[in-house]
Amino acid sequence: MQSTRNHNLLNNIRVLLVEDDDFTKVELERFLKRRVGKLLTATSGMEGLDILQRNKVDIIITDLKMPNMNGLEMIKIAKKDGYEGPVIIISALSDSSTILKAVDIGIVKYIIKPIDTNQLIFTMEELSSNILKNKYNGLIINEDIILDRDKKVELEKDIGRKVAYFLKTYTGKGPKNIHVFLQGNEIIIKAEEVLSIMEANIISDMKNYSIVDYNRTLFYNVNKSILETLIKEVINTEIDLVEVNSSSLKNLDILKSSFN
Repeated sequence: MQSTRNHNLLNNIRVLLVEDDDFTKVELERFLKRRVGKLLTATSGMEGLDILQRNKVDIIITDLKMPNMNGLEMIKIAKKDGYEGPVIIISALSDSSTILKAVDIGIVKYIIKPIDTNQLIFTMEELSSNILKNKYNGLIINEDIILDRDKKVELEKDIGRKVAYFLKTYTGKGPKNIHVFLQGNEIIIKAEEVLSIMEANIISDMKNYSIVDYNRTLFYNVNKSILETLIKEVINTEIDLVEVNSSSLKNLDILKSSFN
């Protein structure tokens, strides 16, 4: 069993595997144990529910056909008891009615046995990315999860220095203060007291804020690729400047960027 992708995201994920077939359980347990942060296992739906009551779980992987309580029945009860995470069904059954029932109760993936482990890991990594961004407020760069606050603050400061350099170099006036916020796959930059002497005079004499706002927004759009390249030097991944809001009234520029 082998996968071709990076597993750093999964190192932070707790997984419950529910499988009654001994051979499949042993193979999957061996495969997943090396890839996820914590693996819990059960051989029945009842045992799975008991584990969920006593443990925090991010993803459930469960067989469908099990004695006494099948996988769908277990998930219905788990959701009533408060489980809100994603569920992956693994089963030898591929009939459409069963798949539709799984979709109806919120199953995110239905994988037919024999299991393609690359498909399984790919699905788990996609789910892990959303879990870590939304549930743990994590920052994900190049499939690496950054939960350490000091590391996050360091990256934010480095990006702030790059943006300050950019403004000073290309406008002649650097910001007095700059604040950077990294969350999920988004970067929000707030640059304060950014107006040049000429821009301040235009506002003072003419009260025409719209002219200055338009020109500053145009400036960022024209030099978009330069700013993106500077930020890329910090986080080593492609950046897309998606939104610019310039307020000459507040002497403030707010930039929003995203990355994969």
